[in-house]
Amino acid sequence: MKFTILGSTGFIGSSITNYLKSQAIECDTLDLRTDKINEKSLGHVLYAIGVGDFIKRPFDAVTAHVCELQKILTKCKFDSFLYFSATRMYYKSNTTKETDPIITNPLDTNDLYAISKVMGESLCMSINNKNIRSIRLSNVSGDNFNSSFFLPSIIRDAVTKNKISIHTTLNSKKDYIHINDVLKIIPEISLRGKYRIYNVASGMNTKNSEIIDKLKELINFQLEISPNSKEYFFPNISIDRIIDEFGFKPTPILDTLEDMVSSFKNYFSH
Repeated sequence: MKFTILGSTGFIGSSITNYLKSQAIECDTLDLRTDKINEKSLGHVLYAIGVGDFIKRPFDAVTAHVCELQKILTKCKFDSFLYFSATRMYYKSNTTKETDPIITNPLDTNDLYAISKVMGESLCMSINNKNIRSIRLSNVSGDNFNSSFFLPSIIRDAVTKNKISIHTTLNSKKDYIHINDVLKIIPEISLRGKYRIYNVASGMNTKNSEIIDKLKELINFQLEISPNSKEYFFPNISIDRIIDEFGFKPTPILDTLEDMVSSFKNYFSH
């Protein structure tokens, strides 16, 4: 059994690479920019290529989420293929089951990320192959020390500056899932998933205020809230499918903060 990781330099891609190797599973990491891959049998492909900063890099995001994907699907040999999508596409929806319609608006530039991920998923689903699947990942957190995403960035600022500045309200909330839970479920879905699309999330939203209060128990810092803070409410992500099929039991993100703070302190002390 062999896995091939595409996008292995990113946080999620590198984490899954290290995890598989720690389990003594054969794991190749390929760079689409330099490696010739259409002549190889890739085994079980994990497509973790992505661009988070889609506002500044819209063309790069579409290239990563759609164009490079199309090349792999049409030119390469593989046993299974798992496309890493995102629960962000549910932002404008009231329901979040994998079978529910996705609402996007091309006139809203903030929807470009979701639209590109929907297009990537649609390409995967257009191929009549039950071993081509997609996972919609929630906000994956962990020891992502240099990330600009909300949770790792405020932990980093608390540790390095003793000050946190936020630009969303304390009532804003969304779903967070720890990387360790993601690493355990990915191989299961890749090798044995009965369905073609899975939400991978904690299934519960956590407020900014809850995160801040927990961090205050762990580290001293000043909190600054922007006067123009916006309020964001994401719908609760349905994880019934992975619970029913795999017995998935995600760890509440608040229970992981102590270890994350410790890791950030250790990383930035060197």
